[in-house]
Amino acid sequence: MAKSFYVIDGHAQIFRAYYAPFRNLTSPDGEPTRATYVFCSMLFKLIQQRRPDYLAMAIDVPDSTAFRRGIFPDYKIQREPPPEDLLPQVDRIVEIVRSMGIPVLSMNGFEADDVLATLAARHSGNDLHVYLVSKDKDLEQLISDHVFLFDPAKDRIIDRDYLMSEKGYSPEQVVDVQTLSGDTVDNIPGVKGIGQKTAAKLIARYGSAEEVLNNAHELTPKQSENVLAFRQQMPITRELVTLRRDVEVDFNLAEAEYAGIDADAVDPLFDMLGFHRLREQLQELSNAGSLAAVIEEKPRERTEQVEYTLVDTEDKLRRLSDQLAGVRCLAVDTETTGLNPVTAKLVGISLSWKGGAAYYIPVRALSGDVISIGLLEEYLKPILENADIGKVGQNIKYDIVVLRQVGIELKGVEFDTMVASFVLDSTRRSHGIDHLAEEFLGHKMIPITDLIGKGKNQVTMDEVPVSHVCEYACEDADITWQLAEIMRPRMENSSTAELFQKTEVPLITVLAELEHNGVAVDTSVLTRMSHELADRLSALVAEIHREAGHPFNVDSTKQLANVLFDEQGLPVVKKTKTGRSTDAATLETLAEQTDNTICRLMLEYRELAKLKSTYLDTLPKMIAPSTGRLHAGFHQTGAVTGRLSSSDPNLQNIPVRTEIGRRIREAFVPGDDQHLLIVADYSQIELRILAHFSRDAALLDAFNSGLDIHAAVAAQVNDVELDEVTAEQRSAAKAVNFGIIYGQTAFGLAKSLGISRMAAQDFIDRYNATYPGIATFFNECVDQAKALGYAETMLGRRRQIPELNSRNRQQVSLGQRLAVNTVIQGTAADLIKRAMIDIHQEIKDRDLPLRMLVQVHDELVFESPAQEADAHIAMIRQKMTEALPLDVPIVVDIGVGSNWLAAK
Repeated sequence: MAKSFYVIDGHAQIFRAYYAPFRNLTSPDGEPTRATYVFCSMLFKLIQQRRPDYLAMAIDVPDSTAFRRGIFPDYKIQREPPPEDLLPQVDRIVEIVRSMGIPVLSMNGFEADDVLATLAARHSGNDLHVYLVSKDKDLEQLISDHVFLFDPAKDRIIDRDYLMSEKGYSPEQVVDVQTLSGDTVDNIPGVKGIGQKTAAKLIARYGSAEEVLNNAHELTPKQSENVLAFRQQMPITRELVTLRRDVEVDFNLAEAEYAGIDADAVDPLFDMLGFHRLREQLQELSNAGSLAAVIEEKPRERTEQVEYTLVDTEDKLRRLSDQLAGVRCLAVDTETTGLNPVTAKLVGISLSWKGGAAYYIPVRALSGDVISIGLLEEYLKPILENADIGKVGQNIKYDIVVLRQVGIELKGVEFDTMVASFVLDSTRRSHGIDHLAEEFLGHKMIPITDLIGKGKNQVTMDEVPVSHVCEYACEDADITWQLAEIMRPRMENSSTAELFQKTEVPLITVLAELEHNGVAVDTSVLTRMSHELADRLSALVAEIHREAGHPFNVDSTKQLANVLFDEQGLPVVKKTKTGRSTDAATLETLAEQTDNTICRLMLEYRELAKLKSTYLDTLPKMIAPSTGRLHAGFHQTGAVTGRLSSSDPNLQNIPVRTEIGRRIREAFVPGDDQHLLIVADYSQIELRILAHFSRDAALLDAFNSGLDIHAAVAAQVNDVELDEVTAEQRSAAKAVNFGIIYGQTAFGLAKSLGISRMAAQDFIDRYNATYPGIATFFNECVDQAKALGYAETMLGRRRQIPELNSRNRQQVSLGQRLAVNTVIQGTAADLIKRAMIDIHQEIKDRDLPLRMLVQVHDELVFESPAQEADAHIAMIRQKMTEALPLDVPIVVDIGVGSNWLAAK
């Protein structure tokens, strides 16, 4: 049986890895590593699946094109330089491959394809089959009975039969096909108007490019003309596309014999790059006899022994408590009956402080022994409330709130794997434990549906046998501990370490406090508004029916489309897979372009129907019976800019620009008539941050002088005195001030102000001329993000922006907006987080009767005893204005009232 020699087309596979649909990665030191990681994964997979007897890699060198440029000076002259963040990864990949003991081959003056061709010609035969790891069409001419292409992405061997069936020509005809078609990517001229498919048909008919030329008179008049015009160029093109098989590359086959990888040489590199999962696979690859155990497409099942202990008696709990007395840090996880930490019941607690070992303490179950809350308080509460024992968790905020419901205040929180994942890479596809376990540990977690089922048959965790819950819960704590052990050094070596330690970790406890506190809701306000909206919705439906001339289901997209496009004769704006679109954007476009009444009425109908169903009818059902308050969830990992998000309900989505949206805030009230709500809102904070970063003199002066920024901008842009600014001018300035941060175009401004695009562009041009520092700052943001691969906030929060290196112009434009937005909006997010931490600490230190309830964008809502509101307002203002140093005054608008709306 013939042995196998796999030769990797180095740059082709590296480029493929760079553009693979994989999340961005950077090392702890900030080195870009996405292509490096994907390439190494490909290499490991190739070794495991193909088990090569010999393995090497061919690469290009800086003067690889010298031979062909000597023939044709314009060869590859149109090629754009590679992305800046790819170049260091090429060097790193070559370093890694060489450290693995795999030869890396090249030849001055010749391309890697020529090296591959030479190796294939020199070594292929009955006893040795050569597999060129590439799908490059230029290598198809090398295919023979002993030479094949191998596509690692599709695990596909490309041989003579495959080439003929898929492309219609043999390996011997490849050069002729390429001679006729040329190669636009490499700037190799071909016959004008003849692509690869046409060339293949002509070669199949005539046998060679020369015979096509000799029989040009049989072709169509245009083809004949173009083929004859190509006569002088043909031999040059043939030489360019023909690979050299006689390159004098210095190589002995014995050097490429594969006998495993020297893990000791590679492991330090992987450790430095943060390739934890690949390090584990590396140990297996280092032994040539254990290839079957290497990484597969799906994460491997856990095979190592684990020690998961059920603690279901007082004696076991006492012994566990004794063990915990000597522990410096432990992972904590809770099992509950639901997802809301305030309303869910505690089912059990799992703990781990050593990989592969964990303990589960059940406190609630339909069957099986459990530990009473009293015993939990006696033996475990002192440990959990001991701040000197560090606590680790995955979304530990949830566990803090759950444990607080049973009288335990979890203290000493020092690491959260979910939050750490977000801080290290906010663009990671998921920060959930299942995904992190697969990525960092190669481990597939037990699905919760294996325990509680799905759909109508789903049960709560306390209905599952305790022994089953034990394994699941212990795994959660164990894997959390292992993830923390891997992520902690990576975080400590990261530039985001201070952000994590001083902002994100302390914020966990603050958000847990908000979720625990909740906010009171006056359901009578919501009920009254719901009735009002029901009446208005009925009236809208009747009006829509009158305009249509007949009744129909206004909630049916299909029926509405029939009315608008078939009966009303409106133009179709957009089509989807399900038919003609009637989404909000379509209705807005039609309403503007046609003045169609039904479109306008439908927009109002949908907005009110959504408010009614999402808030007015739903909020009363979300009030916790045990507290009589609404407990929303607040999340640190919901927005890549670092902004907080909320859910159940999503308070950020309550409209603020419509009257009905503002009125919903009337329903949010203090817990009793002895208290008031305090609402503190940063004033124009993103504009102030823009002024700070841009250092634009005029903008700084306006803020430092305490002027109305919108009126001041209007005055400067329009070259009028401040007291001469009209309402329309101020409105335009305000729109540009806020819109410019988000990359607003003349089209967008024209639409928002109801003016012509020319007038909008004129205003933007005058704005940029008046504040040149802003444009300079924006350009600096983009240039820095492109150079580094990420944008960074004041506190060092990073967001990867691969869009800037895209070949798609729209993606590049998006990346430019993201680069600016990340710096400004991300810094605003950092600011309010720091303020929340400082206010929370002041409340605790002074034991103030003040409760933080809600955070929405740049706004904080508090509940205070009425008689102490003034003192609390002074403290809140101080902490919010001093949270971060800016070169312009930070202004906080603070109101107080009997409901959220009244306090604004």
